[in-house]
Amino acid sequence: MTIQNKDAHRRLIAARTAMVLDQPFWGMLSSRLAIVEDPSCDTAWTDGASIGYNPEFIKGLTHRQAIALVAHETEHCARAHPWRRGGRDHKRFNVAADLAINSDLRKCGFTLPTGALFPEQYGLPEGKSAEWYYDRVPADAGQDQSGGTGSGKGTGQSGVGPAAGNKPDPLGEVRDAPTPVDEAAPTEAGWQQAVVQAAAVAAGQGKLPAGLERLVESAKRSRIDWVSATIRFAQEVSRGDYSWTRPNKRYVAHGMYLPALYSTAVGVIAVFIDTSGSVDGVLLEQFQGVMRDVADQVKPRVIRAGYIDAKLHREDIFERGEPIIFKPCGGGGTDFRPAFKAVEQWEEQPVCIIYLTDLAGTFPEHDPGIPTLWVTGQETKLTAPFGEVLCAA
Repeated sequence: MTIQNKDAHRRLIAARTAMVLDQPFWGMLSSRLAIVEDPSCDTAWTDGASIGYNPEFIKGLTHRQAIALVAHETEHCARAHPWRRGGRDHKRFNVAADLAINSDLRKCGFTLPTGALFPEQYGLPEGKSAEWYYDRVPADAGQDQSGGTGSGKGTGQSGVGPAAGNKPDPLGEVRDAPTPVDEAAPTEAGWQQAVVQAAAVAAGQGKLPAGLERLVESAKRSRIDWVSATIRFAQEVSRGDYSWTRPNKRYVAHGMYLPALYSTAVGVIAVFIDTSGSVDGVLLEQFQGVMRDVADQVKPRVIRAGYIDAKLHREDIFERGEPIIFKPCGGGGTDFRPAFKAVEQWEEQPVCIIYLTDLAGTFPEHDPGIPTLWVTGQETKLTAPFGEVLCAA
């Protein structure tokens, strides 16, 4: 591709080179991204494969701000943002994704351009995920408050917060990752593995910034999409203003299970762990880490965990703020029915059920009417008669 403005391109190359020397964590990761001139965008963008930039925008940045820009786009990829938007509004998700990373960059000493978005500008705490912020920023976040949707084909974002006026966010947009066409295409799993490797190199040089432990540990726990998919599942089913209470028998007779409005707070999340021998220690540790992320980001009042093979052996109740440590027991055959039977007896029905198993067991005859996610630790042709199945292999 022809580069029309070689000076802007050289400035970004110099910024990346400086990071390799001074901030090797981001420097190594940024080397995975092609740098592409794109005058059609307002500022810059990334899709997990490239960093696109408007040369006129780059000309207005200092060298330190250019370094921060490259780090900003790189951390979007490290946090898998190009793969995580789903059906969410593009501009609003851009705002949420920026809130998730800019505080990290600021703490690590990067000089972000004027106008960068931070959680406090929306009255929100630091250290949350893009999905968490998405649910809490205004519905029109990212829209041009002057009446349009921003200028040009870039972010169209509306400044540094609700009261910031109409100036667009200068740090660009997260675009959806391109559809893989060959083995060399970037993937979320590939980026998670790269994060672990870059952290090891930076730590070996004594240059891994404090505050990145959570990002690195998340990548270590799982290098595939099942982590974010599990969290998204819990967030999606918990987003509504209702929870499933014990159905009214008058309606059950007609096959109807009706939700009852009671609170916007997330109540109980049920977790069942198959202890028949199908779940090894590594997967259990990964799953435990994922459920800690669910507790942190969804904030249910209670996570109620049950350990089950052919029968339910024990339940542990983890209230909000308590450390989640699974202690499985059992070891017989696999029968899923006791878990759902137990849920029927609970005084408060869960907003969802997350079940870790190999799917080789006896299922209930009927859908319980509660959103259910089956997480399996190996590739299998088995499936479930209801709910969603997610492979962690």
